[in-house]
Amino acid sequence: MAEESNVHVKVAMADAMGILVIAMFTFAVAVFGLGVDALDLVVAIGPFVAVLCVIVTIFMYLNENLLGTCIFGPLAVFFFTIVLVGAESAAMLCVVIGIIALIDTLLSLAQPVKMLPILLGVATIAFFVTAAWYWGTEGIKEVVGALWMIYSLISFYMGAAIVMLVLKGKQVLPLLIKA
Repeated sequence: MAEESNVHVKVAMADAMGILVIAMFTFAVAVFGLGVDALDLVVAIGPFVAVLCVIVTIFMYLNENLLGTCIFGPLAVFFFTIVLVGAESAAMLCVVIGIIALIDTLLSLAQPVKMLPILLGVATIAFFVTAAWYWGTEGIKEVVGALWMIYSLISFYMGAAIVMLVLKGKQVLPLLIKA
């Protein structure tokens, strides 16, 4: 009888990396939206975030983390394409990924880390507002920036909390884990 062999990385290692690299991208979008920087950083970092999301998706799949696979896989496609398309296509892409984020938000309510639905909920709203901005809605660029800044700050915190959880073996920074 053949032995079963599964490849697993330490739980949450891929999660933390994925959350942190996405936070880097959304921080760049936020500072653009808030008028601090141009879109250059967003365009430059997008493909690298996409590649790392593909890697995270693979590890999520290998670790049998279905929700993580469903979150990071579509985001990899999003990050590969968003920097290459015009405003109309970018708006539609934001709507599609917003719908996926909404579904992931609802699904994440069934898992124990209650900070994740909050993070995904903010992302869902931010994607839909970003779509409206791409469609030319006046006066919401700053709202887009503020929403993505909120998302980034929650992501940076959550990434740090996951790293501390893995390093210390216990919850040091609250992740709102329900037993």
